Amino acid sequence: MTTDLQHLLDALADPSQPIQKDVLEAASDLDAASLQAFQTVWSGCDTRRKIQVLEHLGQLADEDIELNFDRINRMVLGDDEPRVRRQAIQNLWECEDPSLGQRLASLVEADPSPDVRATAAAALGRFVYLGEVEEIDEPLLRQVEDRLLAAQLGDPEPGVRLRSLESLGYSSRAEVTPLIEAAYRSGEEPRVQSALKAMARSASPSWESSILENLHHSAPGLRAEATRAAGELELRGCVDDLIELTEDAIDEVRLAAIWSLAQIGGQDASQALTTLLESAEDEDEIALLEDGLDYITFVDGTRDIPLLDLDAEDPSL
Repeated sequence: MTTDLQHLLDALADPSQPIQKDVLEAASDLDAASLQAFQTVWSGCDTRRKIQVLEHLGQLADEDIELNFDRINRMVLGDDEPRVRRQAIQNLWECEDPSLGQRLASLVEADPSPDVRATAAAALGRFVYLGEVEEIDEPLLRQVEDRLLAAQLGDPEPGVRLRSLESLGYSSRAEVTPLIEAAYRSGEEPRVQSALKAMARSASPSWESSILENLHHSAPGLRAEATRAAGELELRGCVDDLIELTEDAIDEVRLAAIWSLAQIGGQDASQALTTLLESAEDEDEIALLEDGLDYITFVDGTRDIPLLDLDAEDPSL
């Protein structure tokens, strides 16, 4: 055991000591023996301290790509406290290990906490996407989709049903489109919002009319979700509406409109973002506009690059 890890374990075991983020770096990529030592000390910690540690680990992983705390986060998926399990799932948002997909599917099916089931259902969207692009095996994709479909139709908690529908947005299964349509037609704002998110993930422009209907909805949440969907689906017919929405009174909508214009690209979107940048004062908004313009330059440039004909005869041979 390294000195740094021992220092971490000593601090973790002493509730009077605050846990410093730099000390937690020693928890990255633990081997089996070190993980067992960590688990032994962890079992004696109270819930508040566990959550504090997990939050710090999540922040560290976001700040430094060389740090990896997946083994700890996966270990505590079996913790007795639902808030701990939920935070661990959130920390694992980048993990694409197929065995995690199986574990999350089990949590959606059987975890006693609705919050944990909902968080696991949301996290499974990543695995549906991976299955659609053939990055995981078909049997796992089928297992994940079946679990989400069962939860969407039968879980007693609305939050679990909504997160399941959103994750199913990535799926090409025939059962999914009617579920999205039913949620959209319900007229219930949370269900419509989830339907719009699922539409955005579908990669299908067939939802354009539904998205257009909500770009100027009186409910800010629906405007924001429709705005994001227009960008995800690169709906060029929405550019004028999105330009108008960059003046929306709600920050979430306005910032979503900026990035959606960047995703769609083109001269009109580029000019709109350039004009906004000239008068912008907020540093975060300036950074978003600059990133958006860089994105347009990159994507519009690559659209003009012809695909290489790999079957063509190399004239140099």
